[in-house]
Amino acid sequence: MKKIAIIGGGVAGLSAAIYALRSGAEVVLFEQFGLGGLVATIDKIENFPSYSSVEGWKLASDMSAQAKALGLKTLRQRVLSLKKDGSHFTVITDKDAYSFPAVVVATGTSHNKLGIEGDFVGHGVSYCATCDGAFFRGKSVAVAGGGRAAVSEATYLADVCGTVYVVTTQSEFDAEEAALNGLLSRTNVVPVYNADISQIIGNDGDVAGINIYQDGKTRTLDVSALFVATGARPVTDFVNVDGVETARGYLVVDGRGETAVKGLFAAGDVTNGSLKQIVTACSDGAKAGSFAAAYSATVKED
Repeated sequence: MKKIAIIGGGVAGLSAAIYALRSGAEVVLFEQFGLGGLVATIDKIENFPSYSSVEGWKLASDMSAQAKALGLKTLRQRVLSLKKDGSHFTVITDKDAYSFPAVVVATGTSHNKLGIEGDFVGHGVSYCATCDGAFFRGKSVAVAGGGRAAVSEATYLADVCGTVYVVTTQSEFDAEEAALNGLLSRTNVVPVYNADISQIIGNDGDVAGINIYQDGKTRTLDVSALFVATGARPVTDFVNVDGVETARGYLVVDGRGETAVKGLFAAGDVTNGSLKQIVTACSDGAKAGSFAAAYSATVKED
């Protein structure tokens, strides 16, 4: 019988579940928190096919309902370790241990945070310029960070927003020369070096500005949004399987979503895919869920 485990309940995990369930597999999804992942925290989504605009919680809720209607079993447990014993994988949680012939890892990434975001996340504070930049078209915004991610985010925003302040604690940006030159050539980009963002200023619950501490003084930048681009890390600490290949911590997969270890698949932002978007996470999930289900049918009991 086809049987797989999915670790992670975001859109990649839910897509994997839907496709695996439709192929006749028994699916158990492990999610420490509620289904939907980071998507459920996004205020509005305007780049998902078939929707001109949809609230993140609505998209996540619809996908969850679809998977549950197909027979998805969910376990609200924290996965502590994933190991391979013989032909099967062992999923060890904070409550029990389970055995599966195939597993899909869809745990995404964890954004590095400033620690001052508070309730402004989704109300002017964002971790994705591609996702949310259009909401601030023509307005002044700030980007926090001085590395490759910050340069990329700021470059995208420079084509959409008014003034783009790029605030870094460093004395210069740490990015490829071509990308950096492309950013600094924009007339609406203002680098702010050797500065810390000390406070987010709000107006009726939305971002209205930020305070920065620079050269021993505090000053205010009037911005409508703050894009935090201080990096992110893939959530893979629990993967204890020999032979898994990674690239900068992300799980390396082939065109089917399979890692270098047979039977272990991955989908969404946790993989080495170049575009971290909802639609690509869904695509990854569809492939990983389908091929994991098919693989599980070929595995004999130990």
